[in-house]
Amino acid sequence: MVALLNRRFEEEIPEGAGRRPLAVLAGPLDFEKVDTAGAVIRYPAVSVYCYRLSIDRETRAGWGAVSARDGLPRLPLRMHMMMAAWDQFVEAELEWLGLTARTLESEGILTGPLLDPSGDWEPGDMVQVVSDELAMDSLSEAFQAMSTDYRLCLPYLARVVRIDGPRGPAPEEVTTVATRLSGIPR
Repeated sequence: MVALLNRRFEEEIPEGAGRRPLAVLAGPLDFEKVDTAGAVIRYPAVSVYCYRLSIDRETRAGWGAVSARDGLPRLPLRMHMMMAAWDQFVEAELEWLGLTARTLESEGILTGPLLDPSGDWEPGDMVQVVSDELAMDSLSEAFQAMSTDYRLCLPYLARVVRIDGPRGPAPEEVTTVATRLSGIPR
């Protein structure tokens, strides 16, 4: 997702046409030293912060059935993320958030070259990125956990991110034979 945002920022804001943000994957400690020497988040920037992981209950049963068949355990996850813009000027932050939202809405399915190569993706893998709902109390809790004051952000959800386990032995086939059924008249 970070690579997608940076590519779009380069396309939309050509070299020399003005300040261009850099999308970065940020952790909680990165918010302590924004725009300082050696900081991950330097103005102008859009931070992508994963504040929560959850099991994708809608697809877990289906992946469990596939796992039972081929012996490869799979855990489908949802990544809950907050996108925040960082700049000296509020107008620029709003512009960066708008460009971020437009990018994620126009390319809501990440496949092939849009997936980060470090993910060891298989052919046919994809991740859907959709806007997320985040209640104000949950948003407050998220910012309390970080070392920064509240700032305007866009909540997004990446689903289904799948973690594959090591391949185990294929399950042994079992045949069930019923010799007597009770309750059936003869």
